[in-house]
Amino acid sequence: MKKRIKITPRAKQVLVKPDGEESRVSDSGLVIPSQVEQEAKAIGTVLAVGSEIKDIKIGDRVIYGAYAGESIKFRESAKEIDLKLLFDEDVLAFIED
Repeated sequence: MKKRIKITPRAKQVLVKPDGEESRVSDSGLVIPSQVEQEAKAIGTVLAVGSEIKDIKIGDRVIYGAYAGESIKFRESAKEIDLKLLFDEDVLAFIED
């Protein structure tokens, strides 16, 4: 059995999975690659929070600075996942569904 890796952000950092991993087709039929979509919107779901963060929770959907934080490529079960490691002040707003 393969050991699962756990990523724990430091004190005031947040681990986010950006939305839009798959390509999207616009109304006019153009295919918009996921990277373009991610940079334009910078929206994601919080996967983990540092110990000093009180107002951001796992599962929150957030908007963050498009060029903020560190990008991480993470391989899990033969699939590559893009993650962002942000400081709490890089989170600009919450999205409520």
